[in-house]
Amino acid sequence: MFAKHAMRSFALVGLLALSACGYQPLYATNDDGSSVSQKLAEVSVAQQSDRVGQLVRNEIVRSTRPVGTQAQDRYYLNLQAKGNAQTLIDTADTVHRRLSYNLTTKFQLVDASTRNVVFSGSAFSRIPYDRLDASFANVQARVNAEEQAAKQVGQEVRTRLAAFLATN
Repeated sequence: MFAKHAMRSFALVGLLALSACGYQPLYATNDDGSSVSQKLAEVSVAQQSDRVGQLVRNEIVRSTRPVGTQAQDRYYLNLQAKGNAQTLIDTADTVHRRLSYNLTTKFQLVDASTRNVVFSGSAFSRIPYDRLDASFANVQARVNAEEQAAKQVGQEVRTRLAAFLATN
């Protein structure tokens, strides 16, 4: 009984301390009516020249500017995505191989009015996949790994942008 009461008291004290430190949920609406979602919609993502870069771009745009969202471009996001396959396990009979698709994306958030870089960083994803004797299965496994890596990197870039925009 005492432990249950102590846990409730501890939780209450924790919540009070958290509210006193200025904690605010990332996607909450501010007092002035603005929100991180609105700020994310003001980011224009540069077109990409290769498939993997376009997959990363599509993931970011899908989550920051849903179809029909209208916003003035306040920022430009430049991406540089590079992916490669790395052999993890290679057996002597070449029937079974374990590979890893590695995707690194560097990004820069540029202020549209001043053309200054205001935030930059990089995101990384590693997706393992198997390679077998069936050529179509190998192609599809590689494509699936690329798509999954691009999705993970796109979500990470979006989260990091949201955290930056929430504080600026």
